Amino acid sequence: MRRLVCVAALLAGLPAAAETAPDCFYDLAATRGYELGYAAKAMPTPDGKAVIYLRASARDATQHLYEYDLASGREKELVTPEKLLGGADEVLSVEEKARRERARVTAKGFTEFQLTDDGSTVLVGLSGKLYAVSRADGSVKPIPGEGWIAPRLSADGKSLAAVEGGDISAIDLASGTVTPLTSGASETLRRGTADFVAAEELDRQDGAWWSPDGRFLAYEETDNSAVEPHYIASAVNPSRKPDEYRYPRTGTENPKLKLGIVSATGGATVWAQWDNKEFPYIARVVWPRKGPLSILVMNRAQTEERLLAVDTKTGATKLLLDETDKAWVELAPDAGNGRTPSVFPRWLADGSGFLWATERSGQWQIELHKPDGSLSHTVTPDGFRVGGLADIDEKRGEIVVGGGLDRLSTALYKVKLSGGKPVPLVSERGANGAEFGQGHDVLVSSYSWADGQRGVRVLNRDGAVLATLPNAAERPATLPSVEWLTVGAHELDAQIVRPHDFQVGKQYPVLLSVYAGPTLKNVVAVRRRALSQQCMADHGYIVVTVDNRGTPGRDHDFSRAVKGNLIDVPLADQVEGLQALGAKFPEIDLDRAGVYGWSFGGYFSTMATLRRPDVFKVGVAGAPVIDWQDYDTAYTERYLGLPSENAEGYRVSNALTYADQLERPLMLIHGVTDDNVYFEHTLKMIRALFAAGKPYELVLLPGTHQLPDPVLRSNLDQREVGFFDKALKG
Repeated sequence: MRRLVCVAALLAGLPAAAETAPDCFYDLAATRGYELGYAAKAMPTPDGKAVIYLRASARDATQHLYEYDLASGREKELVTPEKLLGGADEVLSVEEKARRERARVTAKGFTEFQLTDDGSTVLVGLSGKLYAVSRADGSVKPIPGEGWIAPRLSADGKSLAAVEGGDISAIDLASGTVTPLTSGASETLRRGTADFVAAEELDRQDGAWWSPDGRFLAYEETDNSAVEPHYIASAVNPSRKPDEYRYPRTGTENPKLKLGIVSATGGATVWAQWDNKEFPYIARVVWPRKGPLSILVMNRAQTEERLLAVDTKTGATKLLLDETDKAWVELAPDAGNGRTPSVFPRWLADGSGFLWATERSGQWQIELHKPDGSLSHTVTPDGFRVGGLADIDEKRGEIVVGGGLDRLSTALYKVKLSGGKPVPLVSERGANGAEFGQGHDVLVSSYSWADGQRGVRVLNRDGAVLATLPNAAERPATLPSVEWLTVGAHELDAQIVRPHDFQVGKQYPVLLSVYAGPTLKNVVAVRRRALSQQCMADHGYIVVTVDNRGTPGRDHDFSRAVKGNLIDVPLADQVEGLQALGAKFPEIDLDRAGVYGWSFGGYFSTMATLRRPDVFKVGVAGAPVIDWQDYDTAYTERYLGLPSENAEGYRVSNALTYADQLERPLMLIHGVTDDNVYFEHTLKMIRALFAAGKPYELVLLPGTHQLPDPVLRSNLDQREVGFFDKALKG
């Protein structure tokens, strides 16, 4: 029997929050994993005397703007969204919703802020309007105009660049004068915002960059005219016209990108000149105080990247260096500060060279290059895992990096620019971020450790704690019962979570909580990361997680093991890890094993249920990619190449290839307005299963790739538990 289960507040059969039995899933969803209430995107002021940050309350994702004074230890609220909205609801344009979806932003209210170089003014945006907030007296000055998105302050804090209607303007903050810098935008021609590929797959959210003196602006122009249009309609409002998205599906046309340089007073644009057909992706743009405007471009296969210096007067470019890789070139890892990715090149303040991150040795390392691009020397030592660059202090002659020898942990280290042994700055096991802002003496470190401690601290450069930022977060009643270990012939990182009422000598059904994709390492020494797995375990399961070959954070060859085939190696490794855990721990009943995951994890869960019914007795697949030819170019082609060049790899990696082999219960979950993994993926699968006469369960969600609503999220989690209970507990 085929059952269709629709989860939506507007459909019958779904209990409201008040009617739902108390459960840890609701508390997890309502508190966003107990993360709501902690300072977000915290940044020291340039003088190092205060910290500016966003913060929500424990169960309301609406973020307000705060300042913490280090001398007095006092926190003050600079401005609230309610004050600026005047009681009205926040309204987002379709374009702004898409930008937030690309950046995985689900918060409301203020979602980002910018601080002027003198630290006197904070820029925030809300409902398409922009505001300058004075730190001195809390006064708020509205910026002229509305419908603005993607605002960017100039370095001197005197001007603002922002986008409206697809064109970019400069705004003088003192006079309020708005100067259009471009014109002629259309539905398919946009300027000043990041294209889909950059925002979704290359971790670049910016589309405009000021010159250091504030006199010029570089901006991206995106021509989507050749990109396939995709349409998403509102299922709850069929009278509304569908929204159009230009989605670069695998093997089809990408957007055509250009980089322009224009005076802040307007005038003709100078276009950077490079072979944008051979190198269509703009991965990074850096305009340093000293040194050239620098752009990092990649070929479509992402097997080569080139760092180019741009002559801003003529647009001519000069090659500084290039990187190649037979599999793919990876962009540098994140510094873990929650604000921006690790962007290279990082030019020295005097322009005498730049820092560069490379995997050439098999492990991430940081190098110092001369202005012409030639190598000066390697800064970080062999064998030391670099997890991102947080700061360059040239007066002290040192940098601060995340990383270390423990691949489950990101500690902070100081390393001399001349090279040498890294010196620990923050060494507690777990996740440790670092944000210095524009200074070098004070940093903000957001941490979540293996022992379960969580917070945001302000440190000096020697690691001494100056303050712990106030929080309004709830604490979980209990912390997860987690064990981290290495298993199997491939020495795979693994995690096991047992029920809180675990009984020695009793066997439990086991659930594999999985992602398995090449962009995320799941097994890390952060206890709170296992809160959702603990909630699942407390329903009577052992929950395990394994990092297979193909996942990041280990070494070059380990991560490149999935080139050309996205499923065979991950599936073999996940089974290897699960069975090794079962052999080690007698409480794991391998005869009662299930698998669940979201996005790539949903894809993996689908494939595991289809291809290994001998191992997995039931599967739950959330937002699964079913056919990789329906996913985007940059992600898919990085691993599988073009469909025309790797037909067998696409066939093997396609879940539809195995649809007629389904033997076990399978639940498919999908948001009907998902603009990342489109609903067509799940529709293709249920059509194939229906045609093959195979039973399945379908859960439809009224939303996108993310599900922040706590009622829907918690009810969905409980629905999954019920599905597992029926299959594994009889």
